[in-house]
Amino acid sequence: MKTKTILLAGLIGAAAMTGLAGCQKRVKAPEVAGACYYIGYPKAGGLKFNELSKSEPDLEHCAVRLYNARMDLMATRTAGEQTIGAYNGTFLFASGREVRYSQHYEGPAFPLLVKAPDGRLVAPGSVVQEEAPTGEKVTVDIPKNLPQMPSDAKK
Repeated sequence: MKTKTILLAGLIGAAAMTGLAGCQKRVKAPEVAGACYYIGYPKAGGLKFNELSKSEPDLEHCAVRLYNARMDLMATRTAGEQTIGAYNGTFLFASGREVRYSQHYEGPAFPLLVKAPDGRLVAPGSVVQEEAPTGEKVTVDIPKNLPQMPSDAKK
């Protein structure tokens, strides 16, 4: 009987803790269509959403604008490890190598744009072509140590 009572009390306690964990206030990004923000940290504490632009067409354009603002802050040596911004309820985190996005200020962020070798911001995994092909024929030598297939003898 005591075991059931202890188990029941433990389950009630765990449920109460889970319910209280959901009561924490999360920082919400402004949901103004087309507005792009970067986050400042006033001396009084908290966060301040500073407007970068009022008319960005999509998240990627805002990410590039935030990245460029970060580069300006880097030039004046006032940028931290990352510059944080927001677009239409989504948070953006710009660093020197990429821009990540998340629905939450505190949570994990996922890659949105990464810096290519030529300095452009591109979608992760996209092919970056260094030069246009010249139109000349390209020949490739067949390695001599390839395994032989039975069908190769018929050729």
